[in-house]
Amino acid sequence: MSGVFDLAHLERYVCGDDALRNELLSIFEEQAALWMARFSIGDDDECWHDAAHALKGAARAVGAWDIGEACEAAEKLVGGVPEKIAKRRRALGELSELVAVAVAEAGRLRGLVA
Repeated sequence: MSGVFDLAHLERYVCGDDALRNELLSIFEEQAALWMARFSIGDDDECWHDAAHALKGAARAVGAWDIGEACEAAEKLVGGVPEKIAKRRRALGELSELVAVAVAEAGRLRGLVA
């Protein structure tokens, strides 16, 4: 693991193809930016859940397990969850930090073999 990505997981999909790995990491970066921009603490439950679910899928596809787990927890912050807004605020803060680190690491990994 690189600390952020499970590189063995990613390698199973790309079979040594650095260009494909770089493409998958670029797609992850785009998806992470897209879905993070769509998150809002005050979203209705469906929008919040959809953003968390989509980001979870993008993260797990490239082996970013910590982001996937944080998204899975965020998905549950719907309905009558006590202190939902405060919990969403914390979840979004955690996700923002995790995604920023992952995007930086994805750029670094892509730069190793450009």
